[in-house]
Amino acid sequence: MIDYAIEFLAGAGVEELFVVCLQDQVEEHINKNTWTNSLMQVTVVKDNSLTNTGDALRELDKRNLVQSDPFILMFGDTVTNVDIKPALMAHKLRHKKDSAAMMTLLLKEVGGWKSGTRPIYSPLRESQDDLVIGLDPSEENRILVYEDCSQAKKTLIPCSFFHSHSQIDLRRDLLDCGIDICSPDVLARFSDEFDYRDIRKEFVTNSVAEEEEGLQNKIYGHILGSHEYAARVHDFATYAAISRDLLLRWCYPVVPENLPSGYERHYRYVLQRHYIYREQKKGRTMIGRSTTLSGPSIVGSHCNVGECCTIESTVMGHECQIGCRVTLTGCHLWGNVVVEEGARVQHSILSRGVIIRAGAVVSEGCVIGRDCVIGRNVVVPKFTRITLKEDTDIEDDFSDFDHFDDDDQNQEEATQEQAVNKSAFLSNPDIVGSDGKGFMWTPPIDNHEDEEKISLTDITTSQSIGFDRIELYKQRMSNQREDIINFDIESLKELQYNKNDDDTFTFRSYHGDSGLDKPQSQALGRQRGVDVIKELMTICLEHETTAPIENLAIELNSFKFSQNASYSDCTMATMLGILEKMKVTTSMKAGKLVAALKSKLQYWGPLLQKMSIGLDEEKSIIKALEHAATCGGDLGSTLSSQPNFRFILQTLHDKEIINEEAILSWAAERRSEPSDNIFSKLFNQQPTQDFLEWLEEDDSDESDDDDSDKDTGNESES
Repeated sequence: MIDYAIEFLAGAGVEELFVVCLQDQVEEHINKNTWTNSLMQVTVVKDNSLTNTGDALRELDKRNLVQSDPFILMFGDTVTNVDIKPALMAHKLRHKKDSAAMMTLLLKEVGGWKSGTRPIYSPLRESQDDLVIGLDPSEENRILVYEDCSQAKKTLIPCSFFHSHSQIDLRRDLLDCGIDICSPDVLARFSDEFDYRDIRKEFVTNSVAEEEEGLQNKIYGHILGSHEYAARVHDFATYAAISRDLLLRWCYPVVPENLPSGYERHYRYVLQRHYIYREQKKGRTMIGRSTTLSGPSIVGSHCNVGECCTIESTVMGHECQIGCRVTLTGCHLWGNVVVEEGARVQHSILSRGVIIRAGAVVSEGCVIGRDCVIGRNVVVPKFTRITLKEDTDIEDDFSDFDHFDDDDQNQEEATQEQAVNKSAFLSNPDIVGSDGKGFMWTPPIDNHEDEEKISLTDITTSQSIGFDRIELYKQRMSNQREDIINFDIESLKELQYNKNDDDTFTFRSYHGDSGLDKPQSQALGRQRGVDVIKELMTICLEHETTAPIENLAIELNSFKFSQNASYSDCTMATMLGILEKMKVTTSMKAGKLVAALKSKLQYWGPLLQKMSIGLDEEKSIIKALEHAATCGGDLGSTLSSQPNFRFILQTLHDKEIINEEAILSWAAERRSEPSDNIFSKLFNQQPTQDFLEWLEEDDSDESDDDDSDKDTGNESES
């Protein structure tokens, strides 16, 4: 696939190409240099330490490799026939007039999600694609809104944009092609903002949302013509859709008979009637006379197809052996595949060396891994994925509670649980048959997954060939309508009315700067739409505790300065992250809860102490705990149960994370608030009041002792 991308760049006049990768296989393939007809110099930049696209761009900038202005930034899974020269020329002219015009995205009109009795969608979109782009056509299609979140229920547009732009077109019919024209300033921005990981969801989204003139990085969209084609292979579904488009010649001259440079020495495909392609150079393929072959299809060399078969819209690699009375519909056979007599395969991918025994049925959406075997008369369920790699990494749900006193009991339960899980996993003969070979692959379980978001299993299914994405669209639309009609209970917990002295009402947000309860406003120097608490908490959750805590402190501090946040924001987000990492369940009693917190504080405590430079930061830690206890879910239910909140508060005090002055100041604020405040019930719990009373008495005793010492000193002086 990357050869098509390199061929495109060579045809666009690119003289030097840098391929950033992680795997040795990619480097080995590039070094084979199959594009012999090109004068383009290709350099592989391989670095196993890169974890995201942002890291790759920072590495290019660090090595000072990119010298061209502008340069083309392209994903290696893009297939296109675009003439990029007009877009390059337009970008150069814009950048010459305005140095802030640093980037141009290539966009393709493919049609959006269209409602009706039977909604339709473009198969070139990935299942989670719900891209909304706001363009100003009077300003050369400058991008003002870029939002791609399938779970988002609304799109926010700054009011200032309507003042400074006479027209904003919100469009959902555009596909991001994965081809960008960039000025070197883009690399510099990624080096400056080392927390940027994703080009689209972070860099582009934040750049176009900037309102303040002089700080804006202007990004433009170049909409392709109707005769131009560009799309990315995101998953198996888009892989099949793009393959079909190539066979139907929508991407001409990128078609099977025009292979990338160097391939003509090995293969030569010939187009026949009804969009059927057959390889003619390496060896003849034998197809039974009674077999029906329907296009668009492609058949490789040295294949043998038996009698009475039905093959429709199928890509067949080299040296495939197909028995009699076999049905293949919308399939991809990657080479050396054997499908025995009477078998039936629908909308699935069979990797190299796969064997489908006689009478077996592979249902739609399946992916059968390399050298796997499906047994005789076995029916593989829809959207199943089979691999030879055995999943031995069974997760232990009790691994995080080893420090409790009942360690041996938990370990025994965990061992039993692991044995049960592994036994169930090894029962794959139920999937592949007694004469089959392979294990069923399932996506990993994300313990931190938001319940409102689509699960990993559903995402994997939606990325399969043959999956009807209409149900996803209907569910998405239903969620959005419910959000318009009804208030979400959690949102009501996060928002409440405050009455001001002038009898006006304002909303108060519990995602504010330093206490989750300051009036919601746009902080100076902060990008609009950025939830600093959420972003800081994400940084904490993604931090590996095997690394020094100082690394996290540097990262939090950098984000704090970039968004004009405060240390109160940092301490609040860190505390919320600690609570999330504790994996609290409703079955946890106070003793286990405290033990879990103490264990986490051994690593995280010094960071909280370092960031708590005053009373406000320590109060923010308490308010984070308070917010978590009232947000619902297992965490909220457990923390709000008596006497858990009091013991967590007391533990933070005993470990010198917060002092009594911060606790008493917080208590004074809560006593002055109305009794119907959402935190009042938590604050008025008897165990919490007992702890506050003990602190106040202790503080009073210390004050009396200080006064007594002063009086004694005065008497001595007399």
